[in-house]
Amino acid sequence: MILRRNTKTRMQTTTVTLLVMAAVLWSNTEAFSDAAVDCCLTTKDTRIPIQIVASYFHQTTESGCAIPATVFITKKDKKLCAPPEKNGWITKIITHLDKKKKT
Repeated sequence: MILRRNTKTRMQTTTVTLLVMAAVLWSNTEAFSDAAVDCCLTTKDTRIPIQIVASYFHQTTESGCAIPATVFITKKDKKLCAPPEKNGWITKIITHLDKKKKT
């Protein structure tokens, strides 16, 4: 009788311990899921040919990145990091893509 009670208590303790460990690991996984943000670390002011660009988005510091940038995605799915809309050629590409998206 004592042996059964000890075994049952051990099993309950083991189950509770495993559940607590699983909860801790799960919360750590959730916490780190936002840490793997794909960011531009630098930008280049080199003109990008408008015909190779498929889309763009704005990278901000609020999204977890260190610097703001305009990120152009090429038709070959490459990311090119440009300064945030400070130059005429950047604005021209963005205007072109926005018009293309509306039609």
